[in-house]
Amino acid sequence: MSEKPVEKKGFAEGFWSEAKIKEVFLDQQREVMWNKDYWKNVLVPLFQLKHDSVILDVGCGLGFLGQHLAEFVPDGKIISVDLDAKLVEAARKMAEISEFRSVFDFRVGSAYELPVDSDSVDLAICQCVLMHLEDPAKAVSEMRRVTRKGGRVVAMEPDNATLSLYDTAFEKMGYSLDDRVNFIRWEMMRKVGKKRLGKGDDDVGTKIPCLFLKNGLKVTGVRCFDRVFWLIPPYEQEGNDIELEQSLLPPEFYLETLDTHTEFMAGGGTEEEYKKYLDLMKKEYEIRQQQIKEKTYSSTIAQALIITIGEKI
Repeated sequence: MSEKPVEKKGFAEGFWSEAKIKEVFLDQQREVMWNKDYWKNVLVPLFQLKHDSVILDVGCGLGFLGQHLAEFVPDGKIISVDLDAKLVEAARKMAEISEFRSVFDFRVGSAYELPVDSDSVDLAICQCVLMHLEDPAKAVSEMRRVTRKGGRVVAMEPDNATLSLYDTAFEKMGYSLDDRVNFIRWEMMRKVGKKRLGKGDDDVGTKIPCLFLKNGLKVTGVRCFDRVFWLIPPYEQEGNDIELEQSLLPPEFYLETLDTHTEFMAGGGTEEEYKKYLDLMKKEYEIRQQQIKEKTYSSTIAQALIITIGEKI
């Protein structure tokens, strides 16, 4: 008996239009994920920006990437493109209150067919976009097309396989080596399923330098962002309000709202395995809530976000 074909659904088909998803992932999290000194002192010099440079922000979401860059191109332009018209409108409204609002130009469009003229931008950049595309090479080709000779193409994409997590709730659970191995296996199943569904590759970050080379770009540097997310009592450091809010979200929010069940099953999982996966998440969640209430919960999360910088030659 042949396997039933897997239904494919593109990432940007209204995915981020759910208000709560935008709030947690595109708004709050991306606003605080960068250390400002690293951005200013390390990344911007590598981008070789001038005061009048033209920047293209691909998959702009709510526009935080452009807002990071605006102060460095006060006489230039930032073209912010996203497939979701609702996000573009929300980003436009946020930019209206910025002191650099005059540099922004918002457009609705696909990463596969950018609404930008060829050879017209000095920097084409994306963050956590290629990981959600079925054909990231096509998007890179488009970014190269619109970039001027000598300009930069930059992709900031994760390698979720590098995720390192310390969590006192998980520690208290004291689960066995077999449980740990099963958890890793279940996570890998979900990633395989996501790729089969045409929804992208969570580990694409380390593959980008090779992807740039194959698309005719000269790789001039590969970096890794330096932010480590940490949460310790009494939860008073900057950004902890956001970390706490996300820690209070039940596992159903992530596993169901993000359609993890569909990805898990597409990756070869069974309903029995998925139930065990969800039960593990629920147990950890219950312990975490109690520890937060007692102000004994701590966590440290480190994850590689690979920053690949290419030059159009």
